[in-house]
Amino acid sequence: MIEPLLRVEKLKVGFGENWILKGVDLDVFPGETVAMSGPSGCGKSLMARALCGLLPTSACMEGHISWKGQLLSGREGHGWGKVRGSQLNLMLQEPATSLNPVLRVAQQIGETWLLHHPGQKSRVHEETLRLLDEVRIADAENVAKQYPHQLSGGMKQRVLLAAALACEPELLIADEPTTALDPTVQREILALLREVRHNRQMAMIFISHDPHLVALLANRSCVMSQGLISSGPTVADAMKPSQVLPFSPAEIQKNSPVLVARNLVVKYSPQGWSGFSSGANQTMTAVAGVDLELRPSMAVGLAGESGCGKTTLAKALVRQVPVSSGTLLLNGSDFLAARGQDLRMGRRQGQLVFQDHGASLNPRQRVGDILEEASGGTMNPVQDLMAEVDLSSDLVHRFPGQLSGGQRQRVALARALAPEPAFLIADEVTSALDPVACQRIMLLLSRIMKRRSLAVLQISHDLDLLQRWCHQVQVMLGGVILEIYPGGKGAAARHPYTLNLYASMPVALRGQETSQQEEEKDTGMQGDLKSQGCPWAHSCKHAISTCYKVLPPLALVAGGHLSRCPVVEGSVSSTFIDT
Repeated sequence: MIEPLLRVEKLKVGFGENWILKGVDLDVFPGETVAMSGPSGCGKSLMARALCGLLPTSACMEGHISWKGQLLSGREGHGWGKVRGSQLNLMLQEPATSLNPVLRVAQQIGETWLLHHPGQKSRVHEETLRLLDEVRIADAENVAKQYPHQLSGGMKQRVLLAAALACEPELLIADEPTTALDPTVQREILALLREVRHNRQMAMIFISHDPHLVALLANRSCVMSQGLISSGPTVADAMKPSQVLPFSPAEIQKNSPVLVARNLVVKYSPQGWSGFSSGANQTMTAVAGVDLELRPSMAVGLAGESGCGKTTLAKALVRQVPVSSGTLLLNGSDFLAARGQDLRMGRRQGQLVFQDHGASLNPRQRVGDILEEASGGTMNPVQDLMAEVDLSSDLVHRFPGQLSGGQRQRVALARALAPEPAFLIADEVTSALDPVACQRIMLLLSRIMKRRSLAVLQISHDLDLLQRWCHQVQVMLGGVILEIYPGGKGAAARHPYTLNLYASMPVALRGQETSQQEEEKDTGMQGDLKSQGCPWAHSCKHAISTCYKVLPPLALVAGGHLSRCPVVEGSVSSTFIDT
């Protein structure tokens, strides 16, 4: 009988008298992939840290963890010193915080490799490039010289994987490695993990809150719930939230717009945003002539791949980055002309809820202090804000690090609501949440939007979520809006790029195998950002000659539906979504 690489017996982990893990049993055998799913806050990440001996000093642990029959935990355990890294390794959930921001990619991977290969300093550069090639990073020589902030989310995840592989582990624990990635990049990372695991004959524990991803990668799956693990199917199916739109589109059109953007352009250069840099020939366009209207009680969805310009547009709308050209009206006034006190007051009218709720909250401030500071003298008591986002008042004395992901997201939402904004921009607020927590946040947003008559711009790579919860969906690539269509039941996507995004979603990929040839084809699906024509033209099988030369205008396809595709009425089929 094959002995397990890792054996966990009656593992309990907690803080004080509060046990999070309540007697977990788990075996992982050589070469297999075990997927672990469960709701946010159930203890998945805590268990991952326990398996590697990386629990905080305040944590209490009971039970046994063994590696190849050798006890690691407990009084008789030999410890993780000779096992962690070289045999058992953990790839953490957030690459942005896992990578050192002041070290170049080559330094981060190289020092890890050298730590496990002492005396071979002359081979560090060669091995670093080999590892970058293994994780399918094009132009490895150039990427090795860059800092983490210069890379996209998918690229940072690949670098983090390369650093983990530098230790040559026999078991890799991947904690939510695809969180916050758009569907096409997510598909690439999953295919990469499958390929690396197969080539190295490596075992893997894959942690995810998305049951569709679990089905794509794992040999065996288990569910964590109430501090225990059960085997079998992970979750029946991802929970699809009901569509809850507070007001009909016809009612919303009667409201005057809170924010109007016309032909908005944002440029940047390697030295910084165009407002602070010189050398016009070096600038690149992040947002290329976007039109947008936000009305009270209206939810507009914005979708697109990582790096397409969604977050840059969001920051431009609240004047956090310089706008190169265009018009931006806030309640009918020129927001771009606002200075001093007018600018400060205008910024309070538009609040941005950031994607990384953990990094956006001050870890040294208690929840109550965070909300009180954000209120800034408005008539919003902390207790009322907590109640509005369904948080217990007992949490006001806690620090962000003592909260679950869903709780931190609610605190971030409460902080954004504190200044009484007229519009709210929610940037990927559900990307790191399990389906149940996601539905709760969306129901909460819908309720708040109705109560406050709030205009909402919902940014997400999840087209299904946007279609169900937003009155209108806009799809972006290369800084350009390629398609606009109504949300709700029976919504139809027609642009080839939008159809590709739908096809790349985990629910569409479930039960399918992505071949190496398909992976090679899909690598670099960002489109041509420098193209004078459609940014999707070079990846589109329906493209005609004019698509490469001139950007097609947004043309009316049906009621409330606009598209930039000149062949959308021809050979391209629509994708109808029936909720």
